[in-house]
Amino acid sequence: MTRADRLIIAVIAALALVAWPLMSATAGSESASVVISGPNGQTVVPLSSDAEYRIAGAVSDLVVRVEGGSVRVVESDCPDRTCVRTGAISAPGDVVACVPNRVVVRIGGEHADEFDARIR
Repeated sequence: MTRADRLIIAVIAALALVAWPLMSATAGSESASVVISGPNGQTVVPLSSDAEYRIAGAVSDLVVRVEGGSVRVVESDCPDRTCVRTGAISAPGDVVACVPNRVVVRIGGEHADEFDARIR
């Protein structure tokens, strides 16, 4: 292997290392959508839109905000407010649930049903 061969291999490897994270970050966000399921039905909105939604829950209303490629529950009158403290989610398959209100906020998309980990 000559010095030129090594240089070409190093350049190709460097380009691949730089391009891979950029491509994977943009690929999932384009097709992702937010699925909000509650007692009154299901709402599907694109993750790329910035909007706020008031969802009627079993006990009280929730406010769900989609902003900057992520979604979070901003307000809820449930007793422990775990759904609000969960924070923003942005990856396909991520879920925020408000159990007392029977509302589930899930990000769907190209990789939504893939495994996070495998345990043997």
